[in-house]
Amino acid sequence: MNKEAEIIKAIAEHLAISPEDVDRGASLRDDLALGPIELNDLLNSLSQKFDITIESDQVEDLQTVEDLIVLVEDNLID
Repeated sequence: MNKEAEIIKAIAEHLAISPEDVDRGASLRDDLALGPIELNDLLNSLSQKFDITIESDQVEDLQTVEDLIVLVEDNLID
């Protein structure tokens, strides 16, 4: 399984939905109804699962699932 698929699977597991239901263009706030606390929980979950550190300044521009996938992938490269 490639990293992108792993990230989508982890997001889906955290949100208790099927990976097929994760829309890359979905708005984290509007479509997934993630408020600041829920988003923070998701980021913590992804940080632990992938053993990465997500800095608070990286989170400010997160708008979509795609942004989140790119953020995790970028941190995996570092």
